[in-house]
Amino acid sequence: MRIIELDASTWSSTDDFFAALLAALGSPGWHGYNLNALWDSITSDINEVEPPFSIVVERADRSDRDMMALLKAASAVFADAQVKRGIDVQFTVA
Repeated sequence: MRIIELDASTWSSTDDFFAALLAALGSPGWHGYNLNALWDSITSDINEVEPPFSIVVERADRSDRDMMALLKAASAVFADAQVKRGIDVQFTVA
């Protein structure tokens, strides 16, 4: 399984998170910066990186409450893709 590590230490906004994640996934430039668009992209074949893969978010320990809530919600999107669509993707906050 391909492991993609992201460093959350410099993220201060939702846009920072999505910019890092979507760049790591090789998402198209028109990809939306929201959880619905993330669901659509990981359950289809628009990203350059194809399952199986694991996203590991490191250094999130300094993130504020809003960023932690976003990371939790993103983790739920990945978990739903596994359960509802059988797609081998993981999302972990380390």
